[in-house]
Amino acid sequence: MAGTREYEQDYVDACRSRIESQVAVFAEVARSARDHGDADVSGLEGALESLEYEYFNNMLIVLDGYFADRRRDVRAPGGSALDEVRVLARSLMENGGTVMADPAVPLDPARSVLGLEVGSAVTLTLQQYRRISDAFLHEIERRDAAPQG
Repeated sequence: MAGTREYEQDYVDACRSRIESQVAVFAEVARSARDHGDADVSGLEGALESLEYEYFNNMLIVLDGYFADRRRDVRAPGGSALDEVRVLARSLMENGGTVMADPAVPLDPARSVLGLEVGSAVTLTLQQYRRISDAFLHEIERRDAAPQG
């Protein structure tokens, strides 16, 4: 199966930096929106929640895209963060945001990072995105990072 076997650490670090920057931008926007003084913001929390889900669901697709050329033929039993991101990204793009079964990548929710089951809605929060992106990048570094030298 064709695909990238390894990534330079500089590339992984640059991806991590972009992720951290994008998370910080969202947090700053949310913080600024909530710092409203005496204004009537009755719909603000619901709007921020919807924005958070949309933003981090899309960021998950971006995360998968950073490593789209990665070899996908090496899998851990029950799945890994790499497999979980793949399934969730496909679910967002192809299944309306509902976790879909992928016979090629069976995931055990009890062993997965986010614990989402088939049929669950993918509505990622900032904290969930941090957890899955951290686990994903750690797996990339452990499995696919080029040796430093």
